[in-house]
Amino acid sequence: MRWLLTLVFTTLVSMPLAFAEPLKLTTLHWPPYVEADGEGPNTDVVRDIFSLAGVQIEVEVFPWNRAIKLAEEDTGWIGVFPEYYSAEIDAEKGGSRCLFSKSFGVSPVGFLKPENGDFNWSDHDDLTQYVIGVVRGYVNETRLDAMIADQKVTAELSENDEQNILKLAFRRMDAIVIDKLVFDYLKSKSVAVARVADSLEFHPKLLVEHGLRICFENSARGRQARDLFDAQIANRPNRRPEPVPEDGMGTPAVSSDG
Repeated sequence: MRWLLTLVFTTLVSMPLAFAEPLKLTTLHWPPYVEADGEGPNTDVVRDIFSLAGVQIEVEVFPWNRAIKLAEEDTGWIGVFPEYYSAEIDAEKGGSRCLFSKSFGVSPVGFLKPENGDFNWSDHDDLTQYVIGVVRGYVNETRLDAMIADQKVTAELSENDEQNILKLAFRRMDAIVIDKLVFDYLKSKSVAVARVADSLEFHPKLLVEHGLRICFENSARGRQARDLFDAQIANRPNRRPEPVPEDGMGTPAVSSDG
């Protein structure tokens, strides 16, 4: 009994000490989800969920590939968000990069195309006849990404969503992959995008609805932070169900973006 009490006491004491300092998370400027200063709806949700466990967070914006690298390799950062689920980088599914949280939001991803353009699709095989614009380093959707990697679909790379849209407007590609809310936001905020927006339209068939997640470092500390975050998701008011991951793995009853 004395041994058991000692174990319980040690556990209760040591767990809070692990997060006595704010947890540091990297992110990107990805409006409307995350603004240039690191604030925004996604950051608010992540902060609120951690606050339910009495944990504070610090968030800093980087270019996306650097945000990923820091979260993976620099122990000063415990994770990166918002990220779409990918089995290839899921350390619990044979990958090595990170430990995924449950979804805290959703991202509707589809194709933006020129108005009255020839692009149309009903299944992935239709995409082989087109040049598809994607943002470098983004996860798009499992099957499409595999087809691009296998050179079954021709991809045109851009550095960000705004560049991707402008290249589409100048007919550098037949369609681009983009989150619908991101396009709607850029239409209202970017002068350059606003100038070409009326010549473009969002295809009615979505490619995927991703869950938005935190990708925690693959370590004991990262796992502790992930488990703490996941445990509080169900306690958040106005929580919406998590979309089923596109490859069928994960916890569908609690995504997505990324």
